[in-house]
Amino acid sequence: MNEFSINQNNETGRKTFLWYRVYLAFMVFLYLAVIVFGVFLAVARPATSQYNPNEIFMAGIIYAVVGAFCFLLFATALFLPRKPWGWIVGIVMIAIGMTSCCFLPFLLPLLIFWLKPETKAYFGRNS
Repeated sequence: MNEFSINQNNETGRKTFLWYRVYLAFMVFLYLAVIVFGVFLAVARPATSQYNPNEIFMAGIIYAVVGAFCFLLFATALFLPRKPWGWIVGIVMIAIGMTSCCFLPFLLPLLIFWLKPETKAYFGRNS
């Protein structure tokens, strides 16, 4: 099948984009939970036998900052338009998620469908 004969509004591209956005939304909520947990640690400073309250405070701040950065990254990607450069952003976001083995069973099929010519055509990419 010639890459120029693929319809830009095809079913494979539409479904792949839908599942990609489901993945992004899940990651947004996951990093929102990380922010909440970090703020909880920084504010509550729960007593433990292994760490003093200052160490727990610093860990909470680190969780909140890293969570906020990742939250903004995934939330921005969630609302990007369907443009040729959006396909590249998508493959980067999938690659970031693949750094965790927990997401591999979901992201490997998503990556396979993301690389298909139908999905590229859905984003308006020629190759």
